Amino acid sequence: MTEVGEVAERLTLPSGLVLQNRLVKAAMAEKLAKNGQVSEQLEKPYQQWGRGGWGAIMTGNVMVDERYMGSPQDAAVHLGTNAETEKWRRIARAIKAQGALAIMQINHPGRQSPVGAGSRGFLDKNIAPSAVPLNFGQSVVVKTLVKLLFGTPAEMSTTQIQTVINQFVDAAKLAQQTGFDGVTIHAAHGYLLSDFLSPKSNTRTDAYGGTPEKRAKIIVDIIRATRESLGAKFSISVKMNSSDQQYDVESDAVLRQIDVLVAQDIDFLEVSGGSYENPRMIGGDELPAKSERTQRREAFFLDFALAVRERHPTLCLMLTGGFRTRAAMNSALNSKGCDMIGIGRPAVPVPDFPRSVIGIGASKEISEAEAGLQLQKVKEPWLLKHLPFPQLQRTLAGGAETGHYSAKIGQMGSA
Repeated sequence: MTEVGEVAERLTLPSGLVLQNRLVKAAMAEKLAKNGQVSEQLEKPYQQWGRGGWGAIMTGNVMVDERYMGSPQDAAVHLGTNAETEKWRRIARAIKAQGALAIMQINHPGRQSPVGAGSRGFLDKNIAPSAVPLNFGQSVVVKTLVKLLFGTPAEMSTTQIQTVINQFVDAAKLAQQTGFDGVTIHAAHGYLLSDFLSPKSNTRTDAYGGTPEKRAKIIVDIIRATRESLGAKFSISVKMNSSDQQYDVESDAVLRQIDVLVAQDIDFLEVSGGSYENPRMIGGDELPAKSERTQRREAFFLDFALAVRERHPTLCLMLTGGFRTRAAMNSALNSKGCDMIGIGRPAVPVPDFPRSVIGIGASKEISEAEAGLQLQKVKEPWLLKHLPFPQLQRTLAGGAETGHYSAKIGQMGSA
């Protein structure tokens, strides 16, 4: 008899919530909202994923402030709108139809909000911990493009920081009111909270900057305020970059920040990586590999997760990036590098991906060789190969791959 392994086992989170298996449909950019509002097309993919046998299902970004969006097609929080609230209720019900936990990913894009995304005025600047623009290279052409598309962000006042904290809490309230089991606070991929964590983009010297712990204070404040408002049983997790967070890779700054978050009794920590400036969440870690598994491009950030595990043995960890086969998933779980496996791109062509890994409802056992899915790499647009700006080329290539899968999710929404 085929041994499915730990990936099929249940997991109880500190909040008391139970995953029916270790597979989590990770957050992906759906780009199916209109003016920040949920569309019928956004509901349909979650209906398919909800029938897929997942342990938990995460939404894509739900922006906490409709003035600042990562793209014009992002969903955003609209408080006090009954029709919008009912749409989120339908999505939550669809996710939970066969026992998956429903997790809403809440976010603020910060300086990664391009012109035309969100309802802010044309002359209104993006906001960030410090007035540090995005860096896609030193070319005059590239710098001009960045200035036109993103501009130099305005440094946030303490009043603005408190406003953002309140907006994250309001987003979590919306999630709870509409039937979601919890929220993931997005503090990775170069968005606003990620920029607070990084000394390259946060040069403040007040309570929100100057040390790794102070740079994490805004996230601590969000967690505490959310806990106070919503109680201990509502799941609060955090998504963070691994050591590619614009630090020296040997620095322990990220681990010290995780220490601070763990002290807030988060339900789990999701380890990811990358940003618009360096989209490693698409291709994985470009640093010299430390393990054969990383070289195979499965479990992109496992080495960092193992360092976190050594420091926090009881912390629930979710690892997202690169997993394709049951063997690699079980290897990561057995190594104690993670407790939950985040699956992104394979969930698009195969919404019931867990069935192909675990064999839920299958008429026959699924062998180790059959358990999983290999995806072909998305081809870069031919023009990108001829750009003389390597960093911008990597960013656009990553954007093209994200766009490819967003388009496929769009097809799910039109089915």
